Amino acid sequence: MTNENHAYIKDCFPVLEERLFEEIKSCCTYHEFASSTYVVKQGAYLNFLPVVLKGQIKMFAEEEDVQFLLYYINSGESCILSFNHLFDPKPIQFSAITEEDTLVMTLPVNKVKEWFIKYPTFARILINDYQRNFEDLLRTTKEIVCYGIEERLLNYLIAKSKRTNSSMVHLSHSKIAMDLGTSREVISRTTKKLEKKGILSQHKRCIELLDTESITKI
Repeated sequence: MTNENHAYIKDCFPVLEERLFEEIKSCCTYHEFASSTYVVKQGAYLNFLPVVLKGQIKMFAEEEDVQFLLYYINSGESCILSFNHLFDPKPIQFSAITEEDTLVMTLPVNKVKEWFIKYPTFARILINDYQRNFEDLLRTTKEIVCYGIEERLLNYLIAKSKRTNSSMVHLSHSKIAMDLGTSREVISRTTKKLEKKGILSQHKRCIELLDTESITKI
């Protein structure tokens, strides 16, 4: 299994120098998480950088029992917020939970700081992840501020559909509501409206996307 995990590093980061690859192998730790498992919880302190090698993690914040979806981390990506905390050790202001069975590699803080200076390739990987996830945060903010619940819901469903390469999105209304920071009743009303428009069809714990060409995608 260890050799297989090492292979995932190569698949996710093919540009790594061989010397850096060997250093990462010597000090990284692998963690396997089942679906719907917390990787980290809001308020904890981090002394590592998590990197998703296989699977997907949802990043979200909580305020007064309301969840706010931030973005998703996919294979080969690190977490922008935990990257921030490497240089400013404070309790984290987010939680991370797996969306499916996920393999995570953790790297110790002191080594990440060392490699960031020592290896320009490693620095570019982290900076690219930072930029990508920052753009995801901007997109989420834009949706909340500028778009109504119909457009937000459709963009959410489209993203989920692309992730699984299927028009069938297997999520409950409660789960969707939690991710979008609204109530189950609002999601139920909105899906009914979209169903009447012929954009989607509802099944038991599943939504089928039928026609999204007329929807503006963010």
